[in-house]
Amino acid sequence: MDTADEAIVELLKRDGRLAHREIARLSGLPRSAVATRMHRLLSSGEVAIRGVVHPAVSGRGSLAYVGLSVDGCAVPVASRIAERDDVSFVSLPTGHHDVVTELRAESALAIDTAVGELRAIPGVRAIDTVPYVEVIRDVVGPTGVLHHTVDATDLMLLRALQENGRASYVELAGLVALSPAGVRRRVVRLVEGQVIRIGALVRQSGRDHQVAMGLGIRLAGDHRDVTEALLGMPAVSFLARTLGRFDLLTTLRSFTPGQLTEALEAVRSLPGVHGVESWSHLRFVKESYASTHLATSLATHLPSNLPSNLGG
Repeated sequence: MDTADEAIVELLKRDGRLAHREIARLSGLPRSAVATRMHRLLSSGEVAIRGVVHPAVSGRGSLAYVGLSVDGCAVPVASRIAERDDVSFVSLPTGHHDVVTELRAESALAIDTAVGELRAIPGVRAIDTVPYVEVIRDVVGPTGVLHHTVDATDLMLLRALQENGRASYVELAGLVALSPAGVRRRVVRLVEGQVIRIGALVRQSGRDHQVAMGLGIRLAGDHRDVTEALLGMPAVSFLARTLGRFDLLTTLRSFTPGQLTEALEAVRSLPGVHGVESWSHLRFVKESYASTHLATSLATHLPSNLPSNLGG
């Protein structure tokens, strides 16, 4: 990627459904150049536009970061973990652990069960689990408390947007037997209601030179000032409050090692940061935040006094 590609990707991270003309206006690039570059990025697989649904939609509101120490080669262990449906990402990192992964399950008990199953994988020597208290910024997905339920039509739209976040309203209308205008209203309400967030995911292909680093942060006091400062950093793609070894867990992403180093130094210098442990993600074995359990009714997971649906 060059700087023009990077500018387009940054805009698509914020809103994966931005029109070519809007990207051209915001980036200063000709509209024809935006269309050509986007086609290349998407068709090459370097960038994917996905809709990521709020964890409550699938009843998976309990999350934990898990680091595994492995005897022998780590790739077979990472590949086996990546097959699990309750795993959103798997990475081969530098540092203390040989494999790191994130579990997303319906409860703390389900997380505990999953950790036990990971521990039983041949080759796994030890496991370090860091449960999340609150996800403040997700890689793509929405965060916070969900205040809407969805109906069967919404679920069909959510599934389609998980596969292709830039699917046209005409294409989506063909799936749900509504007019394109009706589909547009639903999608807008789903996005504004934080049921789904649609954005760009950049693949670590070895060609784009994107680099990613995980940070475990220990605080000297309250988290609020530090989290606010971290949210203001463009390199911070993920941020969660956690229990255990760290008070905050974050992921930094950049297109150059120099930019990543600057971001790391900025984190270390924040008032209130007591210590930082870092590790580089050398290879993402899995990075998928789409849920396969969207057929489950939200009535199982959310209070019954919430709105019945988002309208049509």
